[in-house]
Amino acid sequence: MRAVHKHLPALDGIRALAVFVVILYHSGVVTNVPGDLGVTAFFVLSGFLITWLLDKEYDRTGTVSLKEFYIRRTLRIFPAYYVFIVLSLGADAVLGHPWSKGLIASAFSYTVNYYNAFLGHPSTSVAHAWSLAVEEQFYLLWPITFLALRRKASSALRQQALVSAILFVLIWRSALFLLAHVRPSYVYNAFDARADALAVGCFMALAREGKTYRRFEGLVRSSAWLPLITLALIWCSRELGTKGYHYTVGMTVDALLLGVFIVQMLGLSESRGWNWLNNRPSRWLGLISYPCYLWHLWGLDVGWHLFDPTAHKWAAFIAGYLATIAIAAGSYYIVEQPFLSLKERR
Repeated sequence: MRAVHKHLPALDGIRALAVFVVILYHSGVVTNVPGDLGVTAFFVLSGFLITWLLDKEYDRTGTVSLKEFYIRRTLRIFPAYYVFIVLSLGADAVLGHPWSKGLIASAFSYTVNYYNAFLGHPSTSVAHAWSLAVEEQFYLLWPITFLALRRKASSALRQQALVSAILFVLIWRSALFLLAHVRPSYVYNAFDARADALAVGCFMALAREGKTYRRFEGLVRSSAWLPLITLALIWCSRELGTKGYHYTVGMTVDALLLGVFIVQMLGLSESRGWNWLNNRPSRWLGLISYPCYLWHLWGLDVGWHLFDPTAHKWAAFIAGYLATIAIAAGSYYIVEQPFLSLKERR
C-alpha cells in the first residue's frame, strides 16, 4: 500500500466483487443483497486510487499535469461509455423505449445522476449511468482541488480538509432529507449528496503514510477473520437501519466500513480465505468490471429471454451474468483496448 508500489494488490478482485453485487441485485434473484453497496465500494475505490496516483505523480514530479490527467481519463472512460450510450439509445428506440430529450442530453453530458435525482430513474437501459456521472464529476473537480491542497496545505491540513468534507456532505444530506424533505432519489443520486464516499477514499490515500493510519492498518489486519466482522457490520448497517438512517448517516457509515474492508484486503489478500481476490479469474473480471457495469442490464435481459425468471431464476441469472461477461469482454478488447494502449504510452 506504500507509494513505491506500482500496483496495489486485491483491487481488481474487489472491483469484480463489487460489480457482481450490483448485477446480483439487479437480477432480482435475491432481495437481501443491497446493490448500492457495490456502487459505494466503487466510489471509495475511485477516491482512493485516483488520489494515490495523483499523490505519486506529485511526489515524482513536484506537480500534477491536469492536461495529462484529463486526457488519460478520457481515453480510459469515454470510448466504452459513448459506444454504450449510442447503442443503447438506438436499441431502446427500436424496442419501444425511446429516451426523452432531457435523458439524451444528460446521458451525453454525464449528468444522468441529476436527471435521476429530479425526475426518478427512467425505465431504460441507461438509468444506472448515474454512478458513472458521479465519478466523472469527481474526476473533473478533485484533481484541481488536490493540486491546490498539495501546494498550499500541510499533510495534516489536507487530511483535516477531507474529514471536514465528509462531515459537510453528511450534514448536508441529512438536512436535505430530514429538514427539506427532498425525495430519496435526490440524496441517492446527486453528487453533492454522495461525495462523502469518494472523500473517504481520498482520505485513505492521503493518510496512508501516517503513524496513526499504520497502527490502524495493523489492528484491522491482525487476523484474516476480521474482514468477516467488517462485512457483517456493513450488512447490518445497510439492512437493519431505518430509511431515515440510510439516507442520512447510513451512507457515510457504509462508505467508512467499505473503506475498512478495502484496507484489510490490501494487506490480507494473500492470506488463506482471501487469496482468491488475487487469482487470475478475479483479476480478469476486475479488469472488465467497467464494461460489465455498463452492459449488465443488457446481459441480464439475455438471461431473462433464455429462461423464465419466475420458474428458473438462478438459471436466468447465471445465463445473464455469463452474457454480461461476454459483452463486456467484447467491449474491453474491441473498443477499449486500443485507447488503453494509447493511454499507457502517454
